[in-house]
Amino acid sequence: MTVRAKQLLTALALLLAPAVVTGAAEKPALPAACRTVVYSTNPQYPPYDWSTDGRNFDGASIELLNMVLPPGVSAKPALFPWKRSMFLAESGQIDLLASLRITPERERYLVFTSHRAFPNPIVFFKRKDRDFPYRQWKDLVGLKGGMSAGDTFGGGFDQYWRSNLHMEEAPSMLENYQKLDSGRIDYFVTSLYAGQAFLAKHPTSHEIVPVLPAISNQDIHFGFSKKSPCAPLAEYVSTRLRELDAKGVPQKLLKKHLKRYMEGY
Repeated sequence: MTVRAKQLLTALALLLAPAVVTGAAEKPALPAACRTVVYSTNPQYPPYDWSTDGRNFDGASIELLNMVLPPGVSAKPALFPWKRSMFLAESGQIDLLASLRITPERERYLVFTSHRAFPNPIVFFKRKDRDFPYRQWKDLVGLKGGMSAGDTFGGGFDQYWRSNLHMEEAPSMLENYQKLDSGRIDYFVTSLYAGQAFLAKHPTSHEIVPVLPAISNQDIHFGFSKKSPCAPLAEYVSTRLRELDAKGVPQKLLKKHLKRYMEGY
């Protein structure tokens, strides 16, 4: 493993602290129409989730999801572009979205787990050779930013950028990092760990670095479609997430899958 990869794993271990909680999930009465949870997630968001074959998902989110579903219920992937997955969940064609931030807009059509799936600090990345001061959001005014289609960031930043900043959407991290590398945008907003994992596997012509402090530090959750017969499982899944978080399991999964991704799975 490279020195940079070891540094990323060390930083991850220091930042991620499990919540101390107790309790045990009881086996729920399974909804009659829910024996399979059709789920989707972002196919380009390692170490949380990613896809290599266009049909299946890999990553920490998928392993955690299979650990928190009740016995007798299986998980079935449905791979689409992230923005389309959210539309399909809103219409009830997908039962669950894995590892996403809670926002008022999403709460209209999703029942979120009350306990987090993972921590997920949001930062912006920039070219190291293009220095500009940053201490607060207003320092980004007048600059050109980038984001992946369908992403939200929480902590009030979504409302702020819509009113005050110039942000361009691109389909994925790949296109955003290409734009950042070529100088077509000044910064790219995304998850700290997902952004670092992607850069570790996709070298750029110019060195690209994350900038702190984080834009937001809100957690990410699992969300059931309100139109899904599986929505009543949200309470059981929340309890299982709480139990596993108390044992540090989500943090261990992030470290495990970050290492796997950097080393080629």
